[in-house]
Amino acid sequence: MNGLDAAPPVWRLSVASPLPLRVWDGEVVVYNSRSGDTHLLDVLTGELLRAITAGPASVAVLRQTAAAFLEVADDEQLGRHVGQALAALDELGLIEPAC
Repeated sequence: MNGLDAAPPVWRLSVASPLPLRVWDGEVVVYNSRSGDTHLLDVLTGELLRAITAGPASVAVLRQTAAAFLEVADDEQLGRHVGQALAALDELGLIEPAC
């Protein structure tokens, strides 16, 4: 498979919705009912999780969401940050690839 065959993944929640989310002073606290763990997320990661909570979303849509939220350009640097945030949410067991 080459790079052209690999479509950007679509992400969805891997836990029951709605997720218990709380925002305090720019940080987001979320409880994962599957693992019983509570996680402290930075504001960008929290915003991406909130977007995915609304429904499955592609990386392109999540990048646009992040750019609008942070009021910055959707550039390579933002793409790296979004990718890192999605990887962290996946590692925490909060999201999973939908395709």
